[in-house]
Amino acid sequence: YDNATDSFTDQHHIQFSFKQVYNRTDKYGFQRTIRKYEANQYDDPEGYHYSITERGNQRSIQINPHWEMEKRLIRVKLSSKTGASIYAKRKIEVEPVFGNLKANLAFKRLSVRGLEKAKNELGIILMAGNLKKMMKIILSSRQQSQKSSWKNLVNKFFQLLFYSEVSFVPATYFL
Repeated sequence: YDNATDSFTDQHHIQFSFKQVYNRTDKYGFQRTIRKYEANQYDDPEGYHYSITERGNQRSIQINPHWEMEKRLIRVKLSSKTGASIYAKRKIEVEPVFGNLKANLAFKRLSVRGLEKAKNELGIILMAGNLKKMMKIILSSRQQSQKSSWKNLVNKFFQLLFYSEVSFVPATYFL
C-alpha cells in the first residue's frame, strides 16, 4: 500500500487505484464500510493480462479499513511477550483437544442451531473427550499403580462431570 497515492501494488507490479467507498450490509444487518480499488488499465499485453479477470473485467480489491486495523492490533498483541506466552499455552492445552475431537471423535461441526443448544452439544462432545482421557488415566494408573488411589480417581471423575456446563479439563487436573 502506498499512502501518498492511496493505491496498492501487487506482485506483478499492477497498480490498484482508489475507486469508491461503499457500505455493505451482511446477513445479520451489520453495515461495513468498504474501500474499492481497481487495477489501472495497461497498453502492454503483459500488464493488460494481469489487470483483468478471466471475464474481461478490471480486477479489483475490496478493503475493510476497520477490519485491517483490528488485524494489526491482534498481530501486535500476539507478538508481545504476554501475548506470545498466552498463545504458547493455548497451543499446548487447547489446540490438541480440538484436533483430537476432529480427528478421533469425528466432530467437525455442530449439528444444532442456537447458542443454548450449541453449548449443550459442545458440552457433550467435550465431556466425551474428558471421559476418554479419564479412562486412559484410570487404566494406566491401574497398570502402573501410581500414587493416586482408585477412590481419589473416582472423586475426580465426578468433579469432572460437574466441572462446568462447557469446559475442557487439562490432563494435569487428574494427576
